[in-house]
Amino acid sequence: MPIFRRGERKPEPPPMQPDPGRRGTGTGSGPVPAGPGAVPPPAATPAAANPPGPPVARFPITQGTLQCRDRGCPNHNGVLCHYVDRRGRRCDTAWCPNHWATVGGIVYCRRHAGTIAAIGYFEHPSGMPDVDNRAPSLVNWVARDLDAFVAATLVQTAEAGETFVREPAVTTHVERNAVRRYERAWKLVDHTGVRLAVAVYVDGEEEVSIHVRVGSAVVAEGVPPWIERRRRGLEVSAEVDRSQRALFYGFLQKHILAAVRSTRERDSRLSRP
Repeated sequence: MPIFRRGERKPEPPPMQPDPGRRGTGTGSGPVPAGPGAVPPPAATPAAANPPGPPVARFPITQGTLQCRDRGCPNHNGVLCHYVDRRGRRCDTAWCPNHWATVGGIVYCRRHAGTIAAIGYFEHPSGMPDVDNRAPSLVNWVARDLDAFVAATLVQTAEAGETFVREPAVTTHVERNAVRRYERAWKLVDHTGVRLAVAVYVDGEEEVSIHVRVGSAVVAEGVPPWIERRRRGLEVSAEVDRSQRALFYGFLQKHILAAVRSTRERDSRLSRP
């Protein structure tokens, strides 16, 4: 131990140098003194910005200045239909509040409101059908009118262990030639799978011809009379329209009933020991 004489000052200790691997302070309450070779602490990293959230849905305008497309309507407060198809094309028709249709608070023309209602409100995985394609809406319309009859027919012919199932929306099927088929179906199922199915469908290329399938066989097809009139530009009275619709649905029901009974009888024979 060194010896100091009275009156001599004790030499000052050298400044403390921080450990380069530490970012904290010294043992005291103040910062660690820095020496000649000290490494400055790294600068504070700013807090990461919050990631952007989902886009905010904006309510579309419902008061426009366009001529309503409905025949004979004098209104000029129409807005464009908000339908956009899988190719990014938009419906260019405008409709006033008296003649538009809405789904989920969004304004559409009646045809495309039917399309949205048919295949579901949210965006379809394969994209919305082409803007000029009436097939999904037509399938949904005809299936709605046939629903009670087909459901009753299948339930009455159901066997022990079978359950009736109704598809809630139009489904899209892509054929080998890349043509889309829009379909709604009713089924009898059991623990082994589907025992019998009745389906109404329209091929995407035809768009106007209804096909009815029972099991794997197409049993009836045809263009609905109201579609045929529209194609020809014909107008009829409400009474004639009701009569033509009744004839069309009676034709489909007759062939559905006959095919279901025939299929059930055949299955029953095959199941006998």
